[in-house]
Amino acid sequence: MEKVKVTRKDLEIKKGTIEVDCIVVDGKNINLTPVNYQSIEKFITHEDCCNCGREFKKGNTYDIKCYTCRSLDSIEKFNQLQLVEWDGETPLYLWDLDVYFFDYESIEDYCFENETEISELRLVLCEKSHFSYVDYEDFAQEVHEDWEPSKEMKDKLEEFNKFLESQSTDTWFPSKKRVDLTEFAKEVDHEVR
Repeated sequence: MEKVKVTRKDLEIKKGTIEVDCIVVDGKNINLTPVNYQSIEKFITHEDCCNCGREFKKGNTYDIKCYTCRSLDSIEKFNQLQLVEWDGETPLYLWDLDVYFFDYESIEDYCFENETEISELRLVLCEKSHFSYVDYEDFAQEVHEDWEPSKEMKDKLEEFNKFLESQSTDTWFPSKKRVDLTEFAKEVDHEVR
């Protein structure tokens, strides 16, 4: 069943009163009954874009911009990232699409399957996550405020943190650096011929 189109203008906002249980403390009323909060946004299916003013169908409850304006914002944000050269090995992330590439062939396959050119991809260099260091303050809730760890504990934590440095998370996240593979693709294509 398709939802009926509802805009902000279609909903009339009225003043109303509700009864709640309360107590009086120091001359102030304290509500005992929680009042459910309802947002008008929950009931609106179409909204006027806060950027261009055109009406659009909302995909999410709190969308305030149309798809076109959100896309333009995303492109602008991407273009503001630092442009770096790709080393041919570091994984890449496809901006806004949650797609990761771990080799050049998978990028070519993606372009073939999605009928797009490498030059059209908005790719971001990935960076590997690392395990966080363990500090004795991680245990601070278990001890009194003046507690100091023993030398042995400090040494063991230092040894463990060095061990953590050598361990791989095998987890990659997008960085704040973009790459353009247009020239890289030309070089690969030239080598193939």
